[in-house]
Order: sequence, then structure tokens, then C-alpha cells
Amino acid sequence: MKLRFAPSPTGFLHVGGARTAIFNLLHARRHGGRMLLRIEDTDVERSRQRHAEQIISSLQWLGVDWDEGPVYQSDRLEIYRERAEELVAAGKAYRCYCTVEELEADRQAAEHAGKAYRYSGKCRALTDTDLDARADMQHVVRFKVEPGAIEFHDLIRGDVHFEAELIDDFVLLRSDGHPTYHLSVVVDDIDMDITTVARGDDHLSNTPKHILLFRAFRAEVPTFAHLPLILGSDKKRLSKRSGATSAEEYRDMGVLPEALFNFLVLLGWAPGGDRELISCEEAARIFDLRDVNKSPAVFDVEKLLWMNGQYMMRLSAEEIYRRVTPFLGENPPPLETLRGVIELNKSRARTLKDLAEVMHPFLVSDDSLEYQPEAVKKHLKGDDMVPRMRELHDALARVEPFDVVSTEQALRALAESKGLGAGKYIHPLRLALTGRGASPPIFDVAVALGRQRTLARLQRLIDSLPSLMASASVPSS
Repeated sequence: MKLRFAPSPTGFLHVGGARTAIFNLLHARRHGGRMLLRIEDTDVERSRQRHAEQIISSLQWLGVDWDEGPVYQSDRLEIYRERAEELVAAGKAYRCYCTVEELEADRQAAEHAGKAYRYSGKCRALTDTDLDARADMQHVVRFKVEPGAIEFHDLIRGDVHFEAELIDDFVLLRSDGHPTYHLSVVVDDIDMDITTVARGDDHLSNTPKHILLFRAFRAEVPTFAHLPLILGSDKKRLSKRSGATSAEEYRDMGVLPEALFNFLVLLGWAPGGDRELISCEEAARIFDLRDVNKSPAVFDVEKLLWMNGQYMMRLSAEEIYRRVTPFLGENPPPLETLRGVIELNKSRARTLKDLAEVMHPFLVSDDSLEYQPEAVKKHLKGDDMVPRMRELHDALARVEPFDVVSTEQALRALAESKGLGAGKYIHPLRLALTGRGASPPIFDVAVALGRQRTLARLQRLIDSLPSLMASASVPSS
């Protein structure tokens, strides 16, 4: 068994294409087959080498490890021309000299008559004399479609039936000598021994044309599997309006590749039971294209972010550090400085970018921490604020050992001795240490920062209290 993933380098790797690549890979692995990566870059106007490189990079990041390739169709142009001429010589294709203006006139005439446009086939009947007279004229090569039923069994859709009478004599070779998709894909699938073609169901209408070409070349027709669409949360075709649509965008958001891989695997397929977290290796043991759902799958971004959070929680601090450093700016602190911070915050973030954001208060210098104005206004109240914070500073300075239990006991003992609720100390302490009104458990934060930085930040808040409270227009009592 041999499958192929064959993207066109006209843009980034779309999540739909990424899922197609994954499904090809898993089916090949399940059945002991191989997978080829083929770059279909014969569209000269739209194909770009940088897009091909981005697609390859995204696939590698995602963990899609193909066995052969990448093969570039642009390296095989002469082969397609030769195969087109073979069909012409065999009477299965012909040269068409109709001009763009003639074809457009025929199209408009069909529209005015209320009929569907079809190529008239008038160049089919050209004699050898006619062809000789037109030898120097620009032309395309068209396939000669003969009437009859075209039937095949799709691994996902089941039995499919088309009537050839409804298919135009389609173009194989353009006037500039470049092949159309139909010719290049079939020639390549034959030459590269592809046995199973799994692709999006937007290609379903192309399949009868391809079957006719396989038969014309006297080649075995591969097995087809047409994957259902991916819809956005609005139940419309996934687009920019639905959110990010390329694998690269999710990488830049801080989504882990194994989480995106897992999520895409479940778009139209399930491993059975209620299981939602599954590795590539596990999926490869049980995946089969026959089990893919016929209905469109819905791309739920919230579900992806939840899944990414689950994967992040399972990673070690070392692994998280390796992956989060690109989001921490230049010269991030060493792992040992951040180990406790990572462990404290990794369960609170759904992406690496989120994690970098919640880690920010731990990364900035003590004298550059900024305070959220709304948190200042809410928590810095009362004319006893300065002495209250000085008492907390002194209490924490005496704590031994400086751990979560001891720091919490010291704060609560101070609050009880003053007849105040613990919140009167906890909320200002959170603001002092993080600059925010919300954070991980504040005693964990203090221990992650360490005694010296905790006291330094608390002292900075004490020194700043008069100006902070004045700027927030908070009454003194």
C-alpha cells in the first residue's frame, strides 16, 4: 500500500490539508504501507517556493514523517507532455485550436439559451489536412470523453456513480505546455505506484475524470477516500472568519504540535469510547480510512485549547522551558531560575503564549513591575495601608523556612492578631508580587520568587503607596 499527500504551494498549510496529511500517514502506518510527499507546483502563476518550504516545515513541526519525497511536479514537466502526446497518438485525446474568444462566445450563447455550458467538441472532427493547416497555431490538448457509466467504491462514501455524458472533453495540456491538475496527478500516481488516494471531498467531482485517465493509460485505478469538509463553529466552511486556519498560525499561538495533531485526528474519526487524548503511535495502530465519518467535522477552537492545556500539564518543566523560551523574548533566564515558576503556572495556561504571559511578572526586574490600575483601585484602601504592609513585610522577613505553609501561617497569624480578615493582607500582597489582581496561589508565588525578591517587591509597594493611592483617587478612609 502506498499513499501520498500532495499539496499545492499556493499558501500556508491549511488545517484541512494538515488533517489530510495525518490521515494519509496513519492509514499507511496501520497497513504497513508508505507515504509520499509530492509538491504539486505546476500552477506557475500561484505556486511559490517559499510556500513549499513553509508547508514542509509545518508538516515536520506537526510530526508528519513521510517516507518518500518531497517530489516536485515542476521537475517532471516534460514527462507530462510526453504522456499527453501518447494519448493523442492513441486517439484518446486531441488538439483543440479554439480561441478564448470562441469559447467565451459559446459560453454566453449557452447562458442565453438557459443551458449549462459544455465544450462543443468541434475540434474532435478535425482532419489531418485541418491539423496540418493549424500546425503553427496555439492549442491545448483535450481528453476525449466517451459516454458510459463511471463507478467506484469510496472507502468513506461507499459506492459512487457518475455518467460520462455529463463530463466535458477536459483539457490535459494548456497552450503554454503546462499540464492541468488532471493530467499531472494521474501520471504521477501511476509512475509513483500510488495505491490509495485520500483527499478532500472537494476533489470528488475530479475523480471520474481521473478514473477515465487511468483507464486510458491502461493503469490500475487506485482506491479512493474522499474526506469530509471541516466546518467552523458557525457550521460554515472553515475560513479566516472562523479564526486561524493554518498550522503555522497555531504554532505561533503557542499550540503544541502533538496537541494539534491529536485534535486534527479526531476531526471525523474516533478511537472508540470516550477517549480524547491519543498519540500518533497509538492512533497508527487502530486508524483506518473506512472508519472516518461521512459528515463534516466542526473545528472547535475552544476544544483545541483545552486539549493543548492537557498536554502542557503533562510536560516536565525541562520540556516546557525548551518550548516556551521563543515566547519569552531575548535572553530568557536559565531553567533553574524558572523551574518553580513553570511548575506553578503551566496548569493555568492553555498555550505557550499564555504561559509566557502569566510568567511575565516573574521575569521582569523587581523595580520595573507595573501595577494594574483596576487592581490598585480595588485593593489599596484604608488609612492603615502603609503600616499594615510594613507589618506584613516584617512578618515575612522572620519566616523560617520560607515555604508555602510557613508564609501562609505567618500572614494569617498577623491578620488574626490585628482582628482583620486575611484578605486585607493577601490582596495587597498579590498586587505587590505580581502587579495583578489575579494570580496563582499567592504563597506559591512568594516561594517561587524567593524571600529576597518577595521582600523587595513588598518594600517597593510600600514606598509607592502614597502616589498609587493618590493616582487612583482612593479616599484615605
